[in-house]
Amino acid sequence: MHVNDRVGQPETDGAAQPTAGARGARAAAWLGRLIRANRPFVIVLAVAAALRVVVMLGYPPAMFFNDSYNYMTDAVTKTPDIVRSNGYPFFLYALLPFHSLALVTGLQAVMGLAMGTGIYAVLRHRGLPWWGATIPALPVLFDVFELQLEHMIAADVLFYTLITAALVLLCWWDRPPLAVAVLAGLAIGYAATVRTVGEPLLVIVVICMLARRMGWRRIAATAVAGVVPIAGYMFWFHIHTGRYALDESTGTFLYSRVSSFSNCAVMNPPADLRVLCDPRPPSRRPNSQEYLWSNKTPLAQLTGKDNVYRFTPKIESLTMRFAERAILAQPLDYARAVAKDTLTTFGWTRVNETNAIGNLEGSGTKFRFEPEAYITPVPGWVTGSSTNAAAARDYGGASYGQPSVVPPWSTFLRVYQRVVYLPGTFLLLFVVTGAVGVVLGIRRKTRVPGTGWGGLGLLPWLTGIALIVLPPMTAGFSYRYALAAVPAICLAAGLGFTGRESFITWLRDHGLLGKTAV
Repeated sequence: MHVNDRVGQPETDGAAQPTAGARGARAAAWLGRLIRANRPFVIVLAVAAALRVVVMLGYPPAMFFNDSYNYMTDAVTKTPDIVRSNGYPFFLYALLPFHSLALVTGLQAVMGLAMGTGIYAVLRHRGLPWWGATIPALPVLFDVFELQLEHMIAADVLFYTLITAALVLLCWWDRPPLAVAVLAGLAIGYAATVRTVGEPLLVIVVICMLARRMGWRRIAATAVAGVVPIAGYMFWFHIHTGRYALDESTGTFLYSRVSSFSNCAVMNPPADLRVLCDPRPPSRRPNSQEYLWSNKTPLAQLTGKDNVYRFTPKIESLTMRFAERAILAQPLDYARAVAKDTLTTFGWTRVNETNAIGNLEGSGTKFRFEPEAYITPVPGWVTGSSTNAAAARDYGGASYGQPSVVPPWSTFLRVYQRVVYLPGTFLLLFVVTGAVGVVLGIRRKTRVPGTGWGGLGLLPWLTGIALIVLPPMTAGFSYRYALAAVPAICLAAGLGFTGRESFITWLRDHGLLGKTAV
């Protein structure tokens, strides 16, 4: 047998598999080719990363609003929160050994970069040129309010990073591998434990997978994987509270929603619910979210000034009954309130930026880069509670993580935020663009397996619309809530220009675009 015959010649370990050095060289070569092929976007990404470094230098170590301290306490005490699910405190707990808020905000900054990269990668994979794939990623990478939220101890960025990850996985493949379907389901399921507005999203994902005809095994795998984190959390919640739930605040939040319009003369509630009636006419009533936290509402008169008593099982039952009765008795008023708050999302300028309501609606000073005089001190209910204070010190040290304002970085950010943000009207443009792509996908009824009815854009578009509409339906409006929809809506808009059922194909078919145009 020939001396070079691979059968006759015994193989050495070196011949059986490449050395670590060879593997590293191949990986480096692959990475080099990837960077060269996407050089313009790499530059964009580098600028976005530099901006996040400026944020960390300008306002170290993190920014806060009231919920921030609750999240840290929940992480340290390892007990379920009755107002908001503990998915984000689980994330904080994993980072507790490092005792570093800078690490938390640094990882959230990486999440923002990863979302922008994921959107770009899917759209490039689906055939868009680099500039076409970059445009939908720009809001996530450069919107100042995205940067600010990444730098805040808040659940939001983790929440919509998980959702974006699931959408990227399900839109990369027409019919993804079974393991990918499981990962997408786990991400959506865990997102529901981070913010409860994510609870319906698993249903939306499964429906869209059915519409795309992705195969029953993949659909079943996604559904089961999505239920696992939710069921596990409910079981853990039951161990501590005796009830299977994600929280005990749904009724109270829905009561705050309907209190902006509820009319007890129309509702005719029983005696035990009349204590929740607001005698003021709707035109003189406060913002819906003030019914949760203000001490000048019927709910506060019933429960006292300590708002923890507004989320007990008894109050949860009363507020849920009141809210359901209001919606059934005044469906048009409810629809008008939801529509009004939803349309606020799409205004050119943000409202209530200079008053207390803005801090409830995500547009006030707590949600902006401000001079040091506007930085809110650590609340007394934190420093005055041994449990809350200890948790804040565990993460933020002796200063409880109180942010510093460091020029010239902070000065640059205050100038930057005046001009670089996504106006609501532009978000509406992305919504309409995505909707056109979905309609064309429905009209053409493509039979390509895995794209199906509505095309690839159906899943991210419906997800984004749900994230815009659900908060006004269940609690009230906040720009902070609306930011969660931006990655999904932008991805859907980009996908509207890809594939056989795309907007570009429609333009070509109608002679409105040259045959060779990209």
